[in-house]
Amino acid sequence: MGNQVIVVYKSSTGFTKKYAQIIADELNCATADNKLAEANRLSAYPIVVFGSRAHAGRIDGFKKIRELYGKRRIKNLILFVTGAMPDTAKEEIAQFWKQNLTDRELRDIPHFYMPGGLCYEKMSVTDKWMMKAAAVMLKKKKDKTDADRAFEQAITGSYDISSEMYAQPLIDYVKAQMCEHR
Repeated sequence: MGNQVIVVYKSSTGFTKKYAQIIADELNCATADNKLAEANRLSAYPIVVFGSRAHAGRIDGFKKIRELYGKRRIKNLILFVTGAMPDTAKEEIAQFWKQNLTDRELRDIPHFYMPGGLCYEKMSVTDKWMMKAAAVMLKKKKDKTDADRAFEQAITGSYDISSEMYAQPLIDYVKAQMCEHR
């Protein structure tokens, strides 16, 4: 599958890069940092997998890939996003996808969520400040939901909940696509 698939990633604290490498190792394909992903290079691959983090309610770095996909420079796009939420937060994850993808993209772009964690040691000063502000707001909030309490607990420190098992559905999907295109 090496010349059929490329995994492009944008990683800030390492979780997305870790998943990109897991996927690439399993599919025996190339990886590329988003900064180095040029249109001509990506258009040479029948399948482009793009991974990034959920950041401030959006998909970090997706604008560039979306434009290439919209211009058909990327034929088949598969998207994955990493974040601090556990994969059990189904409603929140579904809402995230609805906020970030158009109805057409939701239908046409296979998308996968992979829990990663938090790494305060690698976060930018701005991101650390945002997390601190979120913690203060949650602490003051009355009538917290279960999701609020879980998020409040989750942002107290660094942790890593990434696992190869979260990448497996995407890997299986790509393998099935490759079988169909033979």
